[in-house]
Order: sequence, then C-alpha cells, then structure tokens
Amino acid sequence: MTFPRFEGNCPRNVSKDAKYSIRTGSSAQGHSGPVVALIYESEDDERWHAATDEHPELVNMVNAVKTSLGQPPNGAFYINEYKQVIVPVAGSSEYFLAGTYEPPLRFEFEGKVISGEAVDLEGNPISPGDTWIGPHPGIRYKLCAGGRDIEYSMFPRPNVEKRMKLSKAIGPERAQKVASGIMAVKGGAGGRFYVNEFLNVFAPLKEEWDTRYVYCGRVVLDEWFPKPHDH
Repeated sequence: MTFPRFEGNCPRNVSKDAKYSIRTGSSAQGHSGPVVALIYESEDDERWHAATDEHPELVNMVNAVKTSLGQPPNGAFYINEYKQVIVPVAGSSEYFLAGTYEPPLRFEFEGKVISGEAVDLEGNPISPGDTWIGPHPGIRYKLCAGGRDIEYSMFPRPNVEKRMKLSKAIGPERAQKVASGIMAVKGGAGGRFYVNEFLNVFAPLKEEWDTRYVYCGRVVLDEWFPKPHDH
C-alpha cells in the first residue's frame, strides 16, 4: 500500500514533548504490545512518560506508513486540526498522510488525565488567557505582527519555501478577525502558536524568567485554512 506525501502544514524541529509517538509498551505500566506515547512537562518541572494501549488502529496506521517506506515501525507522528495523522520519515524532510483518526487521545497518569482538551488535569474547563497546562502536541502557525493575518510555511519541492496566508484562504477581513482573537491573548508582537486535534489554540508567552503557555481559544474550521488533500 502506498501513502500520499502530505501537502499541508508539517511540524518541523519540534521538542520531544510536542509530538506523539508509537513505542514498545512497558510492563511497569501494564502494557505488553505497542502503545501511543506522550512526554508531558508538568508544572513542577517533571517529565511524565505517559502511554495508552487503547488505540491499536492508530498504531497500525502509523506503522503501515513506516514499513511501506522501508522504515522500522514505531516513532513520532502528529495529528492536525482536521484529525489527519501525519507521519515523518527518518532521514528525509518528507511527511506522509496515514489517514484520519477520530477517537480522542487521553492518557491516564498517576490519577490524572492528560489530553489536548481545554481542561486542567482535574477536568475543570479553562478559558482564554488561562495557563495552558495541557500537552504540547500541535501544529505550528505564526501570528503576524499587529494581528492582521496568520501564516505557515510549506515546502512544495526542494529549495522552495511557500508562505501560506489565512487572508488568501478566507479573505483579509475574516482572517484579521480570527487573528485578532489570538492576539487578544498572545499580544500584538505576534509569533508562534499551536493548534491541536481538539481545535484548541495555545501559545508560548515569554515572561521574566520562563516561558508560559496560555490558552487562546478554539479554531473554527469554516474560518480556517482549507483541509489538505480534500479532493
């Protein structure tokens, strides 16, 4: 089976806690087969290695891409706001589309539930402007300075970078309205933010001694970039 090269926003140069992965399960966590894994950075500066064995179909989707390209199974993957599963290939700048996966990922760890939903670790809802204590997997976008537009870069062929602007996708006025909502939390200087598979937006804010992530609300797909491969 062959899989299409992903023609959308591909995460690049992300930290270990900003991606999901497939790995071999740990008997200490009660897992025997492959699991979906997540590294979570807690507010106490701990690194939690969470995993779930409740998504065998997702494991198979990711590993089917890897093995079809002659790669060993397991490794990193991403899920975008359209719930498309995006798989990078080791030693290459290319990403491939494994398909769409609807079931939500939730990780139980020491009595807490970690997920990309807009709730805290106790399940209480959070509001825009609150600290984002959820996990960091998400697709990176850039808020343009002044809050007038949103963009990302894609690489359609070797040595070519193409900037994709929301204003060209839905029109300048609608794009500015979307951008201004994120700017209201992140600030007018702009910069990177992330959208996860739950449509939640979170962004880093540099503070005096550290970087804090804040919740910026939700994306509405009718007011967003078009779905890749929607043809």
